[in-house]
Amino acid sequence: MFASCSSEKTFKKKDGSTITAKPYGWASKENKVEGVNYELNAPDVAASIIFAPSVIAPVLLTAYDVWEPVSYTEPSK
Repeated sequence: MFASCSSEKTFKKKDGSTITAKPYGWASKENKVEGVNYELNAPDVAASIIFAPSVIAPVLLTAYDVWEPVSYTEPSK
């Protein structure tokens, strides 16, 4: 039930190196990577709403995986 639909993604930078970004939530903001664009993970949000009366499920579902990496934009210097 608590399995997330989010997954980490690897992006290629202009210099040829790669960067791997993990999903993040309010309890794992340190996973956020500069230059990576994130989208709200709709299935986790929907599950959080459905299981809201349990309190625990929404907390766990949004704590670590609510924002999913989707693309990378090279930061301007």
